Amino acid sequence: MRSIWQGTLAFGLVSIPVKLYSASEDKDPRMHYLHRECMQPVRYKKVCSACGSEVSEGELALGHEYAPGQYVLVEKQELDEVSADGKDRRIEILQFPRAEELDAVYFMKPYYLEPQAGGHRAYQLLRRSLEGAQRVALCRLVLRKRPRLATLRPYTGQAMALETMHAPDEVRDVTDLELGDDVTPSEPELRLAQALIDTLAGPFVPQDHPDAYRERLTTLIERKAAEAPATIERPVGEDMGDLLERLRASLETEGVHV
Repeated sequence: MRSIWQGTLAFGLVSIPVKLYSASEDKDPRMHYLHRECMQPVRYKKVCSACGSEVSEGELALGHEYAPGQYVLVEKQELDEVSADGKDRRIEILQFPRAEELDAVYFMKPYYLEPQAGGHRAYQLLRRSLEGAQRVALCRLVLRKRPRLATLRPYTGQAMALETMHAPDEVRDVTDLELGDDVTPSEPELRLAQALIDTLAGPFVPQDHPDAYRERLTTLIERKAAEAPATIERPVGEDMGDLLERLRASLETEGVHV
């Protein structure tokens, strides 16, 4: 795995050098849009919606639509100034709540936290202390120039996992939902529903729930590739390695070995 962030974890006056790794990855087979006639990938151009001109990288600007059709430009330097703490390489622990006090709706993305040289003892001290107290650490860190709330908790195999969190105002309110508050289930209904829950009760074992969609998609792709593999002639100049191999092959056909 390749780390996406490195810095220190502040545990009181103790600074633990750590690295952060993505704990999940997308394993769905990657699909590309192709030109059906040429069997080549389709490229997308940046085109101005008003004048129709193709816009080069140097002509691009960032802006926010504050009213329909009206934008305010925000320069890169201004973004850097707003994220002035973007160089902060520290995970700051704010408090230690219980895990059940944090609703899962706030969680965004999981990461693994790895101790670096000189930090293993303090890392395990924090991990075992959290485990013993049955609490998690509510933290703040700057990830990709954006301050984020996160929770740090003990995980399998002597590791700790960190999960970034949505800001409170990013979680939508449920008051607008029609939930049938005036409906009260009867006691017989509740007993039967509880009995059904009891029959399906059990621990969560991830291996028992494979991604059936990905398995079917992978099988389909492998079958089609075996039946009629598409031959794609790439344009010269698109792939330098491929071009060099073609040149070498051309010389070898003339009896020149390089």
